[in-house]
Amino acid sequence: TEAVGPVTKRILVTGGTGLVGKAIEKVVADGEGQPDEEWIFVSSKDADLTSAVETKTLFERHKPTHVIHLAAMVGGLFKNIRYN
Repeated sequence: TEAVGPVTKRILVTGGTGLVGKAIEKVVADGEGQPDEEWIFVSSKDADLTSAVETKTLFERHKPTHVIHLAAMVGGLFKNIRYN
C-alpha cells in the first residue's frame, strides 16, 4: 500500500471581509493555523450567496472541505426593518 500524507483542509470563510472574518484571518495569519489547513476568505464580491448558481460556482472553484458561514446582509437598523 502507498503511504498517504495528511489531507489538506480547505476552509472557506464566507463573509471573510466582515468584522469576524477579518478577526479569524488575523488569527490565522498570526500563526494559529495548522500546516494542513488552507484558508480561503471570500466576500460578496466573490459570489452572491443568495444565488444558487453563483454559490455552486464558488464551491466548485474552491472545493472546500469545511465552511465557516459568516456572510450576512449588513445595513443597520433601518435596512433590517425594511428588508427583514
